[in-house]
Amino acid sequence: MFRSDGLPVWADRHELTADVAAHDHDFLEISLVTQGRALHIAADGDHPIRPGSAVVIPPNQWHAYGECEDLMVFDCFVAPELVHSTLSFLDAELPLMSAMHTSTLPLPQRVQLSPGELSAAIAELYSMSDTTAARRSRVQIVGHLLIYLDVLNRSWVADDSVRRRPRAPLHPAVSRAAKAMEDEPGYSWTLAELAALASTERTYLVRLFQRDLGVPPIAYLNRLREQVAARLLVQTDQPVARIGTQLGWEDAGYFARRFKAAYGLTPSAYRRRALEGQGWDHAPAAAESGSP
Repeated sequence: MFRSDGLPVWADRHELTADVAAHDHDFLEISLVTQGRALHIAADGDHPIRPGSAVVIPPNQWHAYGECEDLMVFDCFVAPELVHSTLSFLDAELPLMSAMHTSTLPLPQRVQLSPGELSAAIAELYSMSDTTAARRSRVQIVGHLLIYLDVLNRSWVADDSVRRRPRAPLHPAVSRAAKAMEDEPGYSWTLAELAALASTERTYLVRLFQRDLGVPPIAYLNRLREQVAARLLVQTDQPVARIGTQLGWEDAGYFARRFKAAYGLTPSAYRRRALEGQGWDHAPAAAESGSP
């Protein structure tokens, strides 16, 4: 996605005439709709998008497009090292950016721009996509990116709906248990082990997970495994069975059933469609509680 000049920011327009399969990237992506309509599909559900809709997608989080109608998207790609080093101050300055990190499972942040804000955003995106050598300096590009993020942030902050209100920090027990599962998603975690690790009682830990993350601990583990599996299917050539095994699903048939329940496709079909760029016509289902 990034140009050969080595700069860590790039912007480009894409016309999406067909649905786009679930995929992820190791960089920050900001998608701005300038024309048409569609559904943006991610771990937080299906969301209608239209001109002025912007989606800030954290690195390594899958997303897809469905029901595309004459869709034009102006994408901005930001290398993670830029966000984590030069722009590390953004979490303190822009609530939009810090909101992506209020959960151990970062989710896309969504903004709806007014016509005036949309025009201002497009102007900055065109400046970031300018290939003229004299206009591709690091300072200029990062400057345009900061202005673009400020436009998005002001609109995001102005929307005071319930889903925009700051969420309470995760309970320490939830943070400890969730981090353990994220660090070792292939381990056969039990509720008893997680409760002991979090220094709390099992039923209380379940209630805390439901309150803070919306799912019980084992369902959270299954969701993590499904997302890691999807990433490995696209980004590696490991055999499907090996991916399942390393994620704790020794039975290939069970792995295939779990994956299909989440993504609507078997692991092999998901890999084939993702690599061939075929359409996506099924929204991933929410993880259900059950044995890992």
